[in-house]
Amino acid sequence: MSYAASPAPGAAAAPSAGQMGRAERWLFAAGDLFGGGASATLAVFYLFYLTDIVGIPPGLAGTTIVVSKVWDAINHPIMGVITDRTRSRWGRRRPWIFGGALLLPPAMAALWAPIGDWSSTTAKVWFVIIAHLLWTTVASVVLVPYGSLSTEVTTDPDERSRVNVLRLGFATFSTAGCTLVMNILVKAYMDGVLSVGQVYVALFAGFGTFFSVPLLLAARFSHERAPVSEHVDHLDWRVLLSPFQVRSFRRLLVLYICPAITIDLVTSVAIYFVQYVVRADIRLFMGTFALASIGMVPLLLRLVSRLDKAVVYRSAIPASVVAMVVVAFYSAAWPHWPIYLLCAVAAVGIAAPLICVWVMFPDVVDDGELRQGERNAGSFAGIFVLVRTAASAVATFVVGWVLELSGYRQPEHGRPRIGTAVLEQPESAILGIRLVVAISVVVLMAIAWWGSRHYPLTRARMLQIDGELDVARAARHTVSAEGAHTPVAFPPTEREHPTQPD
Repeated sequence: MSYAASPAPGAAAAPSAGQMGRAERWLFAAGDLFGGGASATLAVFYLFYLTDIVGIPPGLAGTTIVVSKVWDAINHPIMGVITDRTRSRWGRRRPWIFGGALLLPPAMAALWAPIGDWSSTTAKVWFVIIAHLLWTTVASVVLVPYGSLSTEVTTDPDERSRVNVLRLGFATFSTAGCTLVMNILVKAYMDGVLSVGQVYVALFAGFGTFFSVPLLLAARFSHERAPVSEHVDHLDWRVLLSPFQVRSFRRLLVLYICPAITIDLVTSVAIYFVQYVVRADIRLFMGTFALASIGMVPLLLRLVSRLDKAVVYRSAIPASVVAMVVVAFYSAAWPHWPIYLLCAVAAVGIAAPLICVWVMFPDVVDDGELRQGERNAGSFAGIFVLVRTAASAVATFVVGWVLELSGYRQPEHGRPRIGTAVLEQPESAILGIRLVVAISVVVLMAIAWWGSRHYPLTRARMLQIDGELDVARAARHTVSAEGAHTPVAFPPTEREHPTQPD
């Protein structure tokens, strides 16, 4: 942007090329350790935890997660509207992130409660539903304002892209680390090294601290720089659906849904796939997937500032689809090392689009602000967070019922399993697991690739929007998001602002 917003009340305006200091960039980015790690812990382990440790039948276990998502359909968009309408000396987003971070450990304590010894399956199911409702509510209080803040920590488009790639690098690192730790915990439990109680303490105390502390620091030391309207208009609940009026948002939503469901399906079924189908090392399988995702972050950091983001989004999809289909039908009798290489190729083509979507997200919010006259980033983020959590629920539901209908043999609860020697699965269950991997990748990622070719916000268009927002913000009365009524300075600009196309 050609204008400069103050980094904090009373501070001098920062140049557009570097509004954020290095410490602020890293502390803000580290907050997404929760966004990546929490999704990984649930996708990798939660269904297995419910079926093989808590002892709920797989179809019923998957259904409990879907039930809780009915609340999410209301909770996330409303949280977005609430944050958009918040006004405080600390800004619109940061107070919610700070409060939600404090609630994460107790919410995780309920989510992973060791209730496997309960005799009533009905009681287990209702406890899981209620615990998951609590968890998703607290997660919404954190994720929706944090996603909104990612569009507002800087008003310079290129700096914003770099910051978002950095935070998604943290998210990917957290995904990798949490995936590895979760699989170590699973193996230790199956080998009888850890008890259920010890696994429980590691989950809620260890992961709860790991997720909450970076969020507290991000809320304390980050700043909101996008200017906001001085006065909040009368609440109109139609604002919940206002993001759908923006064409670029609708397109980006499709680009988000497809890889989100794909990666959640793959990670949800991975522990069953590796354990029963190819009989490989789950730690190497998931570790390779995660590390390949981390390795591509520096490359993405360079590409998103030089190329159209939609081009970066789709570049590796074809290779990943081919690799994942080969993985899906890989024989247990073949050597294991090629499957790890194929997994790395697949990871790049599935994870890169997920990272790119959140780098593209602030552009959509800019487009929405230009068209609607208000920056309702919370409403946009609320729908995005809803889509992400719904994707996880859909994946858990599908995998749970595929296992149920294909004749998956559930081990007796409480009996640790050593390796894969204790239990054999029928061929129908093996085929069901393979088809989940193959069909999800081929269908969903093909849609993602096609959709990216029709994405409207090219790099050239974003340069136009950048200039047009300068004019639009100067024409209406705006103030700093942090503090009381600090006007935002709009210095004169010499560049021309082309007319907005339809």
